[in-house]
Amino acid sequence: MHTISCAIVGYGGIARFHARALQRIPGVRLRTVVGRRAEPVESFREAWGFENATTRYEDIMTDPGIDAVVIASPSEVHYEQTRLALEAGKNVLVEIPVALSHKGAAEIAGLARKSGSKLLVAHTRRFNRTGRFVRDFIASGRSGHVHQHHTHEFQLRHDNVGWTGYRRSWTDDVLFHHGCHVLDYSLWTIDRPVRRIRGELSPLDAGTGTSLDVSMLLRYSSETIAALSLSYNARSGVNNNIYLCDAGTLVVSGNQVALNGKTLFQSDDTLDDDVLVQNTEFIDSIREARQPECGAEHALEALGLLQQIYDQAITMERQEKYRRMWET
Repeated sequence: MHTISCAIVGYGGIARFHARALQRIPGVRLRTVVGRRAEPVESFREAWGFENATTRYEDIMTDPGIDAVVIASPSEVHYEQTRLALEAGKNVLVEIPVALSHKGAAEIAGLARKSGSKLLVAHTRRFNRTGRFVRDFIASGRSGHVHQHHTHEFQLRHDNVGWTGYRRSWTDDVLFHHGCHVLDYSLWTIDRPVRRIRGELSPLDAGTGTSLDVSMLLRYSSETIAALSLSYNARSGVNNNIYLCDAGTLVVSGNQVALNGKTLFQSDDTLDDDVLVQNTEFIDSIREARQPECGAEHALEALGLLQQIYDQAITMERQEKYRRMWET
């Protein structure tokens, strides 16, 4: 087993999960962590046992000893950092979204194909055992036809404070970040082409400079209807998936799956477990010289549909009302 030397970009909440996962994978070397500010990046290095810490992204690009880069930085810099890493010949695991537009994601996908480097886009819910059970249950035919899929993902995000309580220097995006999670989960579990998508996006919030609400309505080729709703305006959090099937009502809440009130599957897996499975797949893909399970094409599928939602809002009403401060 040859050693894979890794760098992590970012020192926020999700970077800790990546560091912990990489520590648990045999033959992985924690080479360098890079971040915007010197003090927290050095603290992260000490806490997780990295050999080096730097505030210069180019340091990891020019280090021939680094095989793989995990990009856990703010969403608005994912495109540029992924592009530079692929151009430098590095294998990349990037948190979603890989870019804040379909155009940017398409450029990254093309660059990944051209470079031959491995690119895994962190649709982490695809590596969750509960999600895999739901996908397999539907694919097996046990659910019968899925008539509707409903998702509610509500949280409070009126300030630029992440789930760890840390005040961010950047603004989250309900459509291209959390919307990407939710839409990809629907695409993955229903596993049918989308015939059309429509949506509504709230006007930019004066405090954060971004939209806080989005709802999407999809029609799959199987005639399944999906209604996906997200909000940063919820005082009380909600996160569930409901499938209305021939076999009954399939409810996914946390790591429990119930059909007509009877539990079919339950696990005590945490995000640590999901990230470990995901990152192991990334490392294995490098060692086995193959593309990882969740590559750029999956990012393109979700981001192409999300781009349609955004473009609908921009073209149908006043542009200034919805246009985000970032477009890449």
